Amino acid sequence: MFILKKYQESIEVDCGIGELKNRMDKKEKTFFVKWISETKFKISLNFSVGTNYVFDINNDSKSAIIAEGTLIELTENKTQIDLRTKFKYGLIFILFIPIVMLILELTFDLGIPIPFYFVFPFVFILVLLFFRSEEKRLIGHFKSGIGIKKNNTLQQL
Repeated sequence: MFILKKYQESIEVDCGIGELKNRMDKKEKTFFVKWISETKFKISLNFSVGTNYVFDINNDSKSAIIAEGTLIELTENKTQIDLRTKFKYGLIFILFIPIVMLILELTFDLGIPIPFYFVFPFVFILVLLFFRSEEKRLIGHFKSGIGIKKNNTLQQL
């Protein structure tokens, strides 16, 4: 589904992998880093309104808003960061609820009002917009945490 597509971005920074990892591991940051290998990592927001309580959060993240990244060394002083978010399978279940309700209504004539079926697509859109805004916030915090300005150039530290 195109609505639930993954967010992907490649960022080039003017520093080596070691220096970049030091920037990512700073104590005072607004995102959480979990290293998977020397060049692969997961980032998540330290806190995301709602997702900490709604979803079962594991030790790999601090919220359900997660991006996976890969560091690629282009030269000694240039690194490429590939970021991508996960496909949001859980959001599809919000759309299955009205389908099940409609089947039950047609089978057992439960008397569910027709306008009630339009609540779930509306909730789906609201949750999807919330997730997208939180993903943008995570990527923004990540970029500012490693020293990238909005125009994608490296800040002088």
